[in-house]
Amino acid sequence: MDKLFFFITVAILSINCLAVCSARIVHNLTTDQEALVAFKTRIISDPYNILVNNWSTNASICNWIGVSCSRKWPRVTALDFSNFGFSGTIAPHLGNLTFLGYLKISSNNFTGIIPLELSHLRRLKEIDMGSNNFTGVVPSWLGTIPELQHIFLDKNSFSGSIPTSLLHNNSKLQTLQLADNFLNGNIPQEIRNLSALEYLSLRSNMLTGSIPFGIFNMSSLRKLDLSFNNLSGWLPNDICDGIPELTVVSLGKNQLSGQIPSNIYNCRYLEALSLSYNHFNGSIPSAIGSLNMLQELKRKVRKIEEVNRPGGVAKWKRTGGKRRNHGMARKKGRH
Repeated sequence: MDKLFFFITVAILSINCLAVCSARIVHNLTTDQEALVAFKTRIISDPYNILVNNWSTNASICNWIGVSCSRKWPRVTALDFSNFGFSGTIAPHLGNLTFLGYLKISSNNFTGIIPLELSHLRRLKEIDMGSNNFTGVVPSWLGTIPELQHIFLDKNSFSGSIPTSLLHNNSKLQTLQLADNFLNGNIPQEIRNLSALEYLSLRSNMLTGSIPFGIFNMSSLRKLDLSFNNLSGWLPNDICDGIPELTVVSLGKNQLSGQIPSNIYNCRYLEALSLSYNHFNGSIPSAIGSLNMLQELKRKVRKIEEVNRPGGVAKWKRTGGKRRNHGMARKKGRH
């Protein structure tokens, strides 16, 4: 009798649990759908009729174009609306997509600011909003998202300074792409805290001051692009000791001075180097010829006096290489 009672109790609890779990799944899916519908209402131009022809409330949101869901849980985990030609603003309701790991809306015509509500996306690993028309400041709350690995905010109209709070706790951040905006002020010293950073691009802004020497101790760094700013000061002579695996260094079109570091030969994986249009003096280190990855540039180095402008150093850049996913500059209308 006791065993029968036990089995009946277990069966009732299981049925109740199943009912509660099912209700929760339906509720979560409804929440995700409401967030996407709110996003849709903010779109004022959909030139390819993607939302009209595909985003039907009669179909599962997991089948909507640009939307991906988890196989384990029926929740939205990724949005990819890159190159859809959308115009409009970003609905704050996207912050309710609590399982979202990837938000990619690059190469559209979004305007306005990035809503604070997106800070609720605690599982976010990549945010790509490059090549739009966003304004305002770079969101400081990006520094509070624990899983964030890649930030692409290039080719927008962000202004103000680089928020130091963005650089404090992002221990997993591998990519920080803020090129082609209107950022000003100094590069924060706190940037040295990004211990996992591999790609840093602050190209084409209005940054001033010197380059924080902490950047040259970020051992994980592979690509560095600070060109087309108004940075001044000099480069440390041990520039390559702390970041020996650099493949790209682009510092052209600044106000840097002093001598080209003599130990640059320690960057043995260097593929592209640009120091053009600065105020360097002295001679080019002869050891630069020992960089095997720069073999195609040696001819340009020998002819540097022919192409050099007074007080400057000619641009060295590898030719014929394949385009990489995280190139030096990303063009509007990319993939």
